[in-house]
Amino acid sequence: MVRIYALSDDARAGRDAQRRATRKALLLAAKSLFAEKGFDRTSVTEIGKRAGVSHTLINAYFGGKAGLLAAVVSGTNAVQLQKAQDILTMPGDPVDRLHEILEVCAEFDLEDRRLLSVLHATSWTWDMEAEIANRQERALFTDALAGLIEQGRQTGRLPNTVASAEVAEALFAIYTWGMRRALFEKMTPQDAIAALWPQVVAVLGIRPTGAGDQ
Repeated sequence: MVRIYALSDDARAGRDAQRRATRKALLLAAKSLFAEKGFDRTSVTEIGKRAGVSHTLINAYFGGKAGLLAAVVSGTNAVQLQKAQDILTMPGDPVDRLHEILEVCAEFDLEDRRLLSVLHATSWTWDMEAEIANRQERALFTDALAGLIEQGRQTGRLPNTVASAEVAEALFAIYTWGMRRALFEKMTPQDAIAALWPQVVAVLGIRPTGAGDQ
C-alpha cells in the first residue's frame, strides 16, 4: 500500500524559510567572492563553502554559476530601481529629482567598486538568455526615467523635442559610461555625477536650475 505523506503548514513554512536562507547565503557569498577574485577565478566550491552549504545547491537554485551571477546583478538592479521609484513619487522639480536619482544610484554602485567592475566586465560576455533578462530589468529603470521626463514636459520644465523613451535610453548610457570613468579615476559619487551632468543637460536640451546647476 502506497502511503502519501503531506507536510504540515509549519513544516512547509520551515522548509520555505530554509530555502530562502540558503538562497540568500549563496547570493551573499557569490557577491563577496566575485568582488574579491572576479567571476572566472571564483569556483562554485568556494561559493558553497563560504555560504556554509553544498555547492551543488547552486545548480538547484540558480542553474549554475552563470545563473548565480545573473541573480546577483538582478538583486543590485532591484535595489536601485526601488530607490529611483521612491524619488519618482516625491514632489518637486523633475530635473532636480533626476539629478537625485543619478546621485543615489552612483552612491550605491560605487559603494563596492570591485564588484561594479566585475559586473560590468562580465555583462559583455554572458549568454543571450542572461542579456534578455537584463534588458527587461533595464527597461523598468528606463521606463521610470521616461516617466519623469514626461512629467517635466507636461510642466513645461523640459522641451518636447525627442521621444521620452529615447532620452531615457541615452541617459542610461551616459550614466553607465560615467561610472566607468568614476572607477578608473577614483571619483566620489558626487563628483562622478557632476562630471556627467553636462551631457545630461545636452540630451535634455535645457539649462536646468536648482540641484543640477551645482
